[in-house]
Amino acid sequence: MSAFRPSLRLALARDSHTFARRLPGKLLVATVLGAIPTALMLRSMVGGSYINDSWIAALAAVLVIAGYALSRRLLFTVLVTVLVLSIVTVIAIPQVASARSGDHTLLEFDPTDGQLADYRDLAVAVIDVDAAEPVRFSGLGADQTTPMEIGSLTKAMTGLMIADAVERGEISLGAPVSSYIPELAGSQAGAVTMRELVTHTAGYVAFGPVTVARGFWAAPLGHNFFATDASQLIDEARAGTLASRGTYVYSTLGAAVAGLAVAEATGMSYAALMHTRLFEPLGMSNTAVEVDNNAVDGGWSASGLPVEPWILGAYAPGGGVVSTAHDLALFATALLDGTAPGLAAMDPLASAGSDDTHVGIFWHISEWSPGEPVTWHTGQTGGYATFFGINRASRTAVIVLSDVSNPAVLHLGRDLLADIA
Repeated sequence: MSAFRPSLRLALARDSHTFARRLPGKLLVATVLGAIPTALMLRSMVGGSYINDSWIAALAAVLVIAGYALSRRLLFTVLVTVLVLSIVTVIAIPQVASARSGDHTLLEFDPTDGQLADYRDLAVAVIDVDAAEPVRFSGLGADQTTPMEIGSLTKAMTGLMIADAVERGEISLGAPVSSYIPELAGSQAGAVTMRELVTHTAGYVAFGPVTVARGFWAAPLGHNFFATDASQLIDEARAGTLASRGTYVYSTLGAAVAGLAVAEATGMSYAALMHTRLFEPLGMSNTAVEVDNNAVDGGWSASGLPVEPWILGAYAPGGGVVSTAHDLALFATALLDGTAPGLAAMDPLASAGSDDTHVGIFWHISEWSPGEPVTWHTGQTGGYATFFGINRASRTAVIVLSDVSNPAVLHLGRDLLADIA
């Protein structure tokens, strides 16, 4: 006991009274405290989950700075930081809503299998055109009228408008994009064809450098970072080196430029084009391109961070639509019965980087089961996730909307679609 007390006093003493009285000790304190948020940030960046969980690294930085400023004790600060992070990250994990609406059988999964883990509110539509009840809805905390951001499913809708414009003779897939956006003339980005843009083989990066830089600071706070006008979008495209040209590399920047091009070719704004030629004809009255404001309150990252609505500005053709399960069911039905415009967009044009998946005009076509091609697209913003898949052979479709940006929505949607195929 006599030997323990001095050790305890030493451990509880301020570092400035013990090992940190000199420069080497001070450097040790700075290194250890800096290592915690740095390691978490690197894990987030390298793992590709920066938008989802970089807030944890930011919180760690606040904890180590505040903890050490108040205590001047390294061990105490590290222990408190680890404890608080552990508690907060567990509490923050989204929990699926219990309130049910619609057809309860559609979302009846075994609660122990984890299939509905990390969700909050879900809205599901199942379409079987030839069934006695062609459309069924189900919801957990949401229903068929709940508006949600559909993210990159917007690209698939943009693809339909491009295919429709091709049929109308307003645009050519073989033409360079600078034919429709003269500001890109003389650049590598302007020389690529529309076909390359819509198949993600143009060499465009995922997002432009200005948008990425803005996202570095905004994402950990759950803020929108897409305040981009057309001139910035064009500048971001012109800055690209197109190092991956000819290879499938998914690009929201490329989709945004393609959407701007078709809008220019038709003489309408992108929002007006989508409303006039797609949403209004199909009766999608609660669907809109949110360019300047958003019809949703905001969602959640998969790690539990509240996220502002993403108002995408000029990036809207790549992910700026807000819709409901009801409207997307109308959309799916029109695709299945052949009344939607631009159906050629769903025909495969190129490989999407794997043996079982091809890409049309932004649509993906996969043979997840032999002889059963599924035409699909997912969507993900900072706070929402979407799955939209149709089996054209069986005339069935599944839509899943979530107010949590959970990429597992793809697996949930695939399972539901397989059940009705």
